[in-house]
Amino acid sequence: MSNPTKPSPTAASSNSSKSAPTFALRSGLRAAFILLLAAPLLAQPQNIALEQPSAPGIVSAKLLLGLPEIAPNSAGLLSFDSANLRFAVGPVDVLIPRQRILSISSGDERIETGGTTGRVARMVIPYGGGLALGAVTHKKVGLLTVEFLDPTGQYHGAVFVLSPEDTASTVEALDRRLPTVYAPPPAPPAVCTVAHLEENAVRVELIGADLQSAFPPEDRVLLYEHLIDQLKSEKTPLTVYRAGDRSPAAQCAEFTLKVQAVAFNKGDQAVRASVGPLGHFVGTTKLKYRLTVTTQSGTLLLDDDMKKSQGSDSDSLNVTKGISKAVVKSLEKSRKQLRRTQSA
Repeated sequence: MSNPTKPSPTAASSNSSKSAPTFALRSGLRAAFILLLAAPLLAQPQNIALEQPSAPGIVSAKLLLGLPEIAPNSAGLLSFDSANLRFAVGPVDVLIPRQRILSISSGDERIETGGTTGRVARMVIPYGGGLALGAVTHKKVGLLTVEFLDPTGQYHGAVFVLSPEDTASTVEALDRRLPTVYAPPPAPPAVCTVAHLEENAVRVELIGADLQSAFPPEDRVLLYEHLIDQLKSEKTPLTVYRAGDRSPAAQCAEFTLKVQAVAFNKGDQAVRASVGPLGHFVGTTKLKYRLTVTTQSGTLLLDDDMKKSQGSDSDSLNVTKGISKAVVKSLEKSRKQLRRTQSA
């Protein structure tokens, strides 16, 4: 009986050589597919500057939040002279007189160069390529925080995104030219009778911070401005007054809201993007804060410690949006409890 025919070494070698090109082709196509998706993310410029200014004292910037006349995330030109700080977006030109500026501070943040589009595109890259890309498609930008008073004495804060190089020089120049200390006129004593009480009105005090919290100025200002916007967007009509408002109506606001930062940990968006779901535990931004709500008569409605973290694949500054929503939700709950007590 003859043995079954076995493939010769030559034949085996031939089969191996035929499969090798196929494997190489598939690997090449896979790599090309990943590069095809990744290329726009790596090449896409950050939408910060409208143009490259050449005049000294003028830098390209993007407003994150804080100027009522200009929409958030608008790119424009930031300039300053001996009298004013100016931010211009097209025909809109906002001036902040230097004598009304309370403070100038700098910071930095890591952002994804592809923005939301980049995050969505990374999600469809196979074989873990999206996570690997998430680790490299981030860049560091500078943050310029300006705290100031409007003509009526009300507190405002604006946060701008600049290149890291422009941030340092701008802060140095502005600090050198600012008045030594701006002392706003003292507010008159709060005098309000029951007859003048303004229901469903809330006065938002400045965001406080314990020494150990190390809460950055940009986060503090963004939290305040997000909180003001969130209160104004509520379904239940609320009249919102800023800190420093000396009008009689502000003195008679039914509620006073205070947020005090207790402990803060700044995370890293690049780390969160590179670890996928683990980003909810690694590289998170966390804030522990104390929320206090009182009535105009001094009744304490709420005084609790709360916390919020940012673990999603977005920049760390977004934690301030989540906190503002949580604060407004707690205020609304306290307001409803008060109304039930009053109607009982």
